[in-house]
Amino acid sequence: MVLNTISNVLDALFGLLGLLLIVRIVLHLFRVSPQNPVLRFLTLVTDPVINLAYKILGIPDHRRYDLSTFASLALALIVVWLGRTLIVWVLELARNVPVWFRNPFGNLGVMLIFVLRLAFELYSLALLARVLFEWIRVPYSSRVMRFLWDITEPLLAPIRRVVPVFGGLDFSPLIAFFLLNFAQRLVFMMLGWIF
Repeated sequence: MVLNTISNVLDALFGLLGLLLIVRIVLHLFRVSPQNPVLRFLTLVTDPVINLAYKILGIPDHRRYDLSTFASLALALIVVWLGRTLIVWVLELARNVPVWFRNPFGNLGVMLIFVLRLAFELYSLALLARVLFEWIRVPYSSRVMRFLWDITEPLLAPIRRVVPVFGGLDFSPLIAFFLLNFAQRLVFMMLGWIF
């Protein structure tokens, strides 16, 4: 009950923060004057989130000015979305662990499926984050970008050898998403037969 309430409150806060960032992006795209009171309020509320996103990603102060306003807002929106997703997963795990420990052998299949689903989703999320951060041009010197590169490149490099970059477009992440989805369905189908 308490975890559900915490989850709902955090979900609402992250949703509101994401909405404020999206409104600021839209106002920026429509070239609303920086003196507009709504844009000034949104800037006041969302600038700390942008600065936090820069700190989380390890982007140095001198590099922050290289990013456009749109890229900075998109980066903050991605970090908010990733943060919300991770917190929801942690709360779901905290909600399920006590049930699993009460009857570990009776819930072995459910526990294994949950952990594998979480692993597939986290890897897919890391792959998506890498693609989005590369699109926004987060530098490789960022510790988060290096981490994402290190965990996703073992899957992307072999795909890239088979399907090379074509016309400046790298299709390896798209193929990797399809392969992950296929592998997840196959694993869960086999686990469904076992449990």
